[in-house]
Amino acid sequence: MKRSPSRDVVERLARFDVRGGTRPRRPTAVAIRDGELAAALSHSELVLHYQPIVDLRSGECRRVEALLRWRHPRLGLLEPGDFLPFASAFIEQIGVWVVRAAAAQWTEWRALGPGLGVGVNVSAPELARVDAFLEALAPFGSGTVTFELSPETFATSTARPAVARLAAAGARIALDGVGVTDAPGRTVAALLDELKISRALVRRASEDPRALADMRALVELARDYRLTSVAVGIEDRATRDLALSLGCELGQGYFVSRPLVPDRLGPWRRWAAGVALTGSLTITTFAGIGKAASSGGGGQQTPTLVKGVLATACSVDLPNVVARSGIDLECQQSDHADLYVEESVTPAVRDALASAIERDMAKLEQELGHTFSSRPAVYAFATRNSFAFGLQEIFGVRGPDAGLLAAANGGITLPRQGAIVINLQNVPNDKDYAIVRHELTHALVHEIVGLNATLPAWFDEGLATLMERDGGATAGARSTAVALGILSEGKITLGDLDQQTQWAQRNAALDGQAYSVAAEAVRHLELRVTHDGLVRMLDAIGGGSTFAAAYLAEGGETIADFIRAFPSRLAEESEARIVHTARPDGVLWTLAGFTPDSVVTVTIDGAGYHLEYEIRTDKFGMHQGSFGGTAAKGEYTIRASRGGTTATTTIRT
Repeated sequence: MKRSPSRDVVERLARFDVRGGTRPRRPTAVAIRDGELAAALSHSELVLHYQPIVDLRSGECRRVEALLRWRHPRLGLLEPGDFLPFASAFIEQIGVWVVRAAAAQWTEWRALGPGLGVGVNVSAPELARVDAFLEALAPFGSGTVTFELSPETFATSTARPAVARLAAAGARIALDGVGVTDAPGRTVAALLDELKISRALVRRASEDPRALADMRALVELARDYRLTSVAVGIEDRATRDLALSLGCELGQGYFVSRPLVPDRLGPWRRWAAGVALTGSLTITTFAGIGKAASSGGGGQQTPTLVKGVLATACSVDLPNVVARSGIDLECQQSDHADLYVEESVTPAVRDALASAIERDMAKLEQELGHTFSSRPAVYAFATRNSFAFGLQEIFGVRGPDAGLLAAANGGITLPRQGAIVINLQNVPNDKDYAIVRHELTHALVHEIVGLNATLPAWFDEGLATLMERDGGATAGARSTAVALGILSEGKITLGDLDQQTQWAQRNAALDGQAYSVAAEAVRHLELRVTHDGLVRMLDAIGGGSTFAAAYLAEGGETIADFIRAFPSRLAEESEARIVHTARPDGVLWTLAGFTPDSVVTVTIDGAGYHLEYEIRTDKFGMHQGSFGGTAAKGEYTIRASRGGTTATTTIRT
């Protein structure tokens, strides 16, 4: 097939500085005279270049990093390392200028089509004056700008409060230049969106086995914490291939593309990066959402937003969304629901989502004894950025709220709009798409009880979490142990999880474990009233009863008594045990009820087979393992022991 002329131009742009295989060297010494920096700010000598950050699998650009340059009238083009050491008196002024200049450029690009995300480096002195950054953020859409902080900056006393304010304003947060010694813990990771692996480590990983192990560990850590991983300093194809093989999601470096001036990121040639990596011109932006099926037929639902429910909500007609906001959505109809999907979501994922919706609607209707009275509309977005943008542009959610939801949620339900919105980036390992079941539970429950009914947040979220887990023994054991650990440490009470408006903050303070506490509470409530009794409670609330009155009628005690008794009832189940779940490649087993952070001896015995080894339990007294991948098929006994505490189970592979 003949190559287009534009593609040749783009490839030359992207790879212009790649021929030598390395980045150009900085000047060895620069003499900045007094007054020159002040003159640079007033004479518009500072400029921004933009370096692509791309998806290593597809070559699609995700955002650009804004890189500061000084067109010095005497010394030529200078990089930050050449002049920032002399700029302590101007750091805040320069930092705010960078954000404002990037915002102006983003606005210009946005007028030509979907806007690119922009990354900006920020230092500790700049974070100390975060109000100026918040003002400069105003032109950006939520999730558009990523502030990149070094581990040293993040460790300062001003960093975390400032980061929280920036995130609340819709910004993403990246930890930049991360080596294995800088790996964040879970508490810090909860404040982040992205982990940028240091250039030095990436460069060494192709030759040094220890560096390779460190890089692999950081990529796996990012995956565990649901952070985006970025390999910085990709200077050649071998490094790109290595980062890709380790599972790193994004890449940045001179092999991908050198930093480009804005006029070389015009509408048709905006992504040289895709050519450099894959030989095909591609572009993905944070608002890059697919075509909408605007034609009717089949009773396709267009949700109506009820004025007053959301701060800026108004009636939305999907065919007009494109004209108003630039967002397109592709609709896939099933027998009972409408699925609106971002175009970058693959057909396989789209079909799997549609199947999950049909499967879970039928299951929930059977479980709760009610049918959906209207067709749910399920919106699926591929990234946190597009999820946040969709919440704002389609449903009128305020920017700060959309940013917080995008950072923490796999999905949300908007009962008054009959809509479910899925954030696929936050559920990358959910191959069963159980998040659909979770959100459909919310939708059906609120249809049963009525839109004006009030449910405790722990009940609402706990019931949806139980339905999502679908009776899985392994998930149930972990949920019990986690909830008991949290309650025993006095971190929170069930009553603290009562208010819907405080759920997000409470859950964040517990590192996302509020769902386990809530699920265990609903499980115990169901034990007292039976499943049929729980359904009768929902019916009673739908008929005008309060939640407290409905529980009293079914449970024979007040809800206050249930909340007080919940920790002790949960503790009664804390005996040592092993539960297991069959999988195609063997058996997943979980031990629980042991002393937290203790050494436990595990033995596995079968016909002609014996294995004994030691493990260490986690902070909840649990450990998880798998068996059967290589052992012969048959029956095996797993035994765990520590002192006088033992647990045994029999599995069949």
